[in-house]
Parts: sequence; structure tokens; C-alpha cells
Amino acid sequence: MRLDSRALVALSLVVVGLGFATRVHAQPAGAADVAPPYAPPASAPPPAADPHDAVLKRLLRSGCRDGLPEARGLAASGAVPWAETVARLCGEILQRQPTPAPRRMASRVERDGRGTMVVWSTIYGIWTGIAVDVLLTIDGARAAIIPPLLGMGAGLGLSLVLTSDHPLTNGQAWTVVTGLQYGSFNGALWAGAFDFSAKAVVGTTLATGLVSSAVALIVAQQVVPEQGDVEVVRSGLFWGTVAGMLGMLTVSANPSRTSFLRGAGVSMDLGFLAGLALAASVDVSRNRDLIIDAGTLGGGVAGLGLAWLAVAGPNASGRAIAGGGLAGMFAGMLATIYLTRDMDRDDDEPGSPVAALVGRDARGRWSMGTPGPAPVLDGLGQRIIGATFTAVGGAL
Repeated sequence: MRLDSRALVALSLVVVGLGFATRVHAQPAGAADVAPPYAPPASAPPPAADPHDAVLKRLLRSGCRDGLPEARGLAASGAVPWAETVARLCGEILQRQPTPAPRRMASRVERDGRGTMVVWSTIYGIWTGIAVDVLLTIDGARAAIIPPLLGMGAGLGLSLVLTSDHPLTNGQAWTVVTGLQYGSFNGALWAGAFDFSAKAVVGTTLATGLVSSAVALIVAQQVVPEQGDVEVVRSGLFWGTVAGMLGMLTVSANPSRTSFLRGAGVSMDLGFLAGLALAASVDVSRNRDLIIDAGTLGGGVAGLGLAWLAVAGPNASGRAIAGGGLAGMFAGMLATIYLTRDMDRDDDEPGSPVAALVGRDARGRWSMGTPGPAPVLDGLGQRIIGATFTAVGGAL
């Protein structure tokens, strides 16, 4: 069907007219003009800062430990309305027993003790082979080399297999190693103190090392000690033994062999017990303990050197030199302990729980603090007549 040209033009004019009418109906008059940019309503000017807000900020940031005396002073003077309530609540908070801080286990637990365990197991396997040579009186180079080689292979292979599916922490690995070392050396000292034969000394050393390593393995599995605690025990063992030897040389310049070994064994056992007690009561990191060991070693060497210079000559006294080394060792140990007292403290851990010159935290550690003046009110509580400073305070 062919449309007439005039009908087509008329239809087009109707469509255009309908679209224009719809647009005009949808937009009000003036809506086609560009809308002005959005202007936010004018806000009221901020209120003037209260000069006493600094005290409130200090209280909030420090957990009521800094700024409490000033807040009490403001409460007594009635200068600000919040001072009395805030001072009362902060006082109640500080009087409560704070929750003991959790031991930082996650930051120190590292499951990479397998290498330590493998190395020392291999060394102990070699020593076991040598002990077998002595106990069985194996002669000949070809025959004598076989037990150490077998022991080395056994120690290396067993340690690799046993630790493949049971990852060890550094603390667990060093616990077992300490058991091996302590049992072996302590057994050797006591066997020599009782004047055993050479073969009996070797047998005792081997037996005590195996027994103590088995006990240490149980402790490592059940307790899972931290590496710092194990290092404290090792330091107690070593420095207790050295202190006992130097002490015996200070008291007697020429002790008998059995007396010297017996004294060394006693001092090693006492050092072991002291290390266990310290590890159970004090949280010390491995880094700090090693630094204390370095300070103790430096103090001991310095004491020996100074004593040698002081008494050097043909009539030099061995007792004086040993005494100088012993005194220097303890001086270096105490000085390093004091100098590293803040080494293991967290950055956000407060130095003192109260505004006191010396404060005690919930974990029983004493530290220097910053005392603040506490106002002293008259009998009616209306005006300040003085101020006090707290010398000693803290949580019990």
C-alpha cells in the first residue's frame, strides 16, 4: 500500500507535536536552565577550646595514670563540671587489681628447632660411638672408627625421622640439648669426684646423659618452655659451675682433684636449681640473657686481668687472681642486669602503675615512675592547702 505524501507529512507533524508536549509537561518552567552549583549550608563556628581539656586528654590516653592529680585539683576548685566525676572514676579504676598481662608466647614461639635438634643429636651420636670404643676396649684404627660412624649415622637419621612430623620450637630443642649436656658433664664430674676409673667415668657420663635427655624430652613435650627460660637455666648451669670453681681456688690455692671435682659438681647442681627458679619467676628473653652472659664474661675476664696486673710477679697469688675473677664476674652480671632492665618491656607497657617515684606492676616488677602532686584539701574539702608526692606505690 502506498502512502500519500501529504498524509505522511501530517503524521510526522503529529508525532513531533506529541513529543514536545510531553517534554513541556515533564519539566516545569525554568527547569531547562542550568541549575546553580550546590552550596552547603553555613555551619556554626566551632566552640572555643576549653583550656582544661588537655587534662582530660592526658587521663584518657594514659588510662587514668597521667593527669589524675590535676583532675582532682579541678574537682576541688569546681572549675569544670566533669572533673569531680572523672577523678572519682579514675580513682576507683586505679584501686582495682589490674589484670595480669599475658605472657608473650606467640611472638617467641618459632617452630624452627629441628636444625638444633639434628646437629646436637649427630654430635651426641659421635660421642656415644667413642664411649662404646672405650667401654668395649676396641683396639685398632679400623675397628675403632666404626662405632663413631654408626653413632653419627644413627643420631642424624633418628633426629631427622622423629622431627619430620613433629615440629619443635627452639625452646623444646634447647631443652633436650640442655638435658644431654647437663647430664653428661654432671655425671663426669661426680664420677671423677668419687675417683672412678676411666672406663667407669665414661660409662657414668653416657648413662647420666641418656637419662637426663629422656627427662628433658618429657619436659619439652609437656611444658613447652620458651627459649628465654631455657637460656636462663643454661646460664645458671654454666656460671654456677664457674663461680664454684673460682670460689674453691680463692679459698684454697691447691685443692685436691677429688675435692675440686666435687665442688664443681655441687656448684653445677646449685646453678641448675637457681636457673630453674629464675626461669619460673622472671620472664627474660633469650637476647637479654645472652647480653647478660656477655657482660658476665667481660666482667670475669676484666677481674682476672686486673688482679693479674695487681699481683703480677714471681710471688703472684693464685687465690687473689681467682678472687678478682669471681668479683669481676658478679660485678659484670649485676651491672648488665641493671642496664638491660627495660629491654623486654613493650612500648605500650607503662613504667609504673601509679604516679609514684617507684611503682610495682601486676606482674611483680618494680620500676621507676613519674610522681605527680596530689592536692591536700582542708577539713571541709573546699580549698587546697598543699600537695603530696607518692614515693612508693603500685598493685599488690
